[in-house]
Amino acid sequence: MPGEIVRELLMLLEKRVPHVTDIRVSDVRIGLGYTGIRLSTGHVGVCHTLSDDLICCQRIGRAGTISGSPVLEIAELANSWKLGEAVVGIAAINALSQIILERNIGSYMFIEDADCIDQIQIKEDDTVALVGYIRPFVPVIRSKTRKLYVMEKNPRVEGEDVLPETACMEIVPKADIVIITGTAIVNGTIDHLLELSRNAREVAVAGPTASMIPDPLFKRRVTLMGGIKIINPERLLQVISEGGGVPQFKETYKQYVIRPTRIDVTNIIDA
Repeated sequence: MPGEIVRELLMLLEKRVPHVTDIRVSDVRIGLGYTGIRLSTGHVGVCHTLSDDLICCQRIGRAGTISGSPVLEIAELANSWKLGEAVVGIAAINALSQIILERNIGSYMFIEDADCIDQIQIKEDDTVALVGYIRPFVPVIRSKTRKLYVMEKNPRVEGEDVLPETACMEIVPKADIVIITGTAIVNGTIDHLLELSRNAREVAVAGPTASMIPDPLFKRRVTLMGGIKIINPERLLQVISEGGGVPQFKETYKQYVIRPTRIDVTNIIDA
């Protein structure tokens, strides 16, 4: 699903990654849980393989030609209206982003070996909107406040406390803290969700899919990005190929949190 944030990510990566036109995709794995892409530089990016009824039977038009292709060409798939292609594109964006992030270029700071949820200061009277059912976050948030609202797009995720995504329109603008799963970048809802989050004290975008350069998101008042860096690519790609997810490839990555080191008010978008 095309969006301004994705388009800005692509432009920034093309501008900032050294010799980007020489970089190619060396391997791609599209699994049941995650999609992974490894570049000719050795860098790896992942993206949640959206598995709802909309794309469970979708074919990838570029199948058989992705490996060996210029990475910018594959990253452009993030603009596709076909979710299956967008997943591959975001995985490529995340792989390219690792080249920038490891150089620590930009006005942001890293907190290494850190879990996003542990870096958010939640007060007892805070209202927290969790957009996307990030299961491990729920008990942590509930231990700090009773006012947690979980909204989920995937109809297969059920629970008495899980609300449909349509509830975002009412709940997110009133929340003190908004936590958004990285899959919102893939399905094209992130731009609108950040507009709804303007009143929040803290806005976090988290998960393996959120492992990208944060500039376009910080510009829209995101205060925290929680992603992963792959440290064992071979094991990760094997797990993805065999249909696994985060529980199976947990030992293949390190978590990190990125925060802006300064806020340039002239660069913030007033949507």
